[in-house]
Amino acid sequence: MLPAAFRRSRKWKYLQLLSKWDRAVVPVYEAEAREASVPLLKVLLSSCCLNECAYCGLRAGARWPRYAWEPQELVQVTLALHRQGIIKGLFLSSTIERDPDFTVERQIEVLRMLRKSGYDGYVHLRLMPGVSRHLVREAVELADRVGVNLEGPDSEVFDEICPDKGDFETDLVKRLAWIAEEVARASPLERSWGRARAGVDTQFVVGAVPDTDEQYLKMTDRLYREFGLSRVYYSGFEPMQGTPLEGSRSCPPSREYRLYQASFLLRDYEFTFDDLRSILRDGFLPNMDPKLAYAQNSPELFPMDLNDAGRAQIMRIPGVGPALADAIVAAREERPIRAFKDLEEILGLKLARRVAPYVALQDRKLWEWSEPR
Repeated sequence: MLPAAFRRSRKWKYLQLLSKWDRAVVPVYEAEAREASVPLLKVLLSSCCLNECAYCGLRAGARWPRYAWEPQELVQVTLALHRQGIIKGLFLSSTIERDPDFTVERQIEVLRMLRKSGYDGYVHLRLMPGVSRHLVREAVELADRVGVNLEGPDSEVFDEICPDKGDFETDLVKRLAWIAEEVARASPLERSWGRARAGVDTQFVVGAVPDTDEQYLKMTDRLYREFGLSRVYYSGFEPMQGTPLEGSRSCPPSREYRLYQASFLLRDYEFTFDDLRSILRDGFLPNMDPKLAYAQNSPELFPMDLNDAGRAQIMRIPGVGPALADAIVAAREERPIRAFKDLEEILGLKLARRVAPYVALQDRKLWEWSEPR
């Protein structure tokens, strides 16, 4: 067990709970991976910030005690938790203390000591805006996932919520491009850790100031297409006492959820930004599954002939993802898909019933167009 003095330490509160936008929970954060939950030690290296981000409880002007981990101290804690099986990895971010390079050098010092100690667990590292290229290169070498938080979808929103954090395109977007380039240059893995094997990611703070879903989806599409990001996170804004935005409204959870759904369509389902823009109303997604909204808004695509449609077209059918699309393509090579029973053999009864209204079938009279339930 950890020492009692450590468990009582207020450092946890100020380096985890007050980083509210990161959804941290003391002392372990349950990160969601594919079909699994991964316990991570999720912590800031420092709360001593020189920036005045309008949404942040740790902004320079905030009246909170300031704490920072010594790299060796955080290494000892991480190793102890990992050896006890309490965590499987470390998610390390920070406020910007002194300058970006100073902060990232201290983060990398933690990673160096961990790896030299034989730690082969997962590391997710958030770099600072404006960090130098050589530090980006070393971060990619040591961490399993690397990212820079964009906070806003464009310079207009970013400048309003992060007025002194740098230039949006130069200090943030360009750094994500550098990370992606260093990942592409990394040699094949000869070990089980590092080289950003889990990819590149970023995070937005949604709804802190007037914005639209269209702005976030446009940037998300760019990040996936140009930089090959593994994940884009949307953190719904929640006002914090003592910040310039403390009187603002929280972002509805439903908005955050719909942005995630739309993001996955861009990443995994070969949808384009123009596809999603067609379902926006005044710049916002409808409060329904965006894939279903797209299908209802595109009656010219349905009912679809599964024997002729391409994989990308098939994935536009509500209820059909990449794996099912592959199964349909493979099955039609054996024999045509003409009747409901053919569809049922591939998808099973439940999914076949959901998909049937969108598919051209000989016994279509039994499956007239209706919204799937």
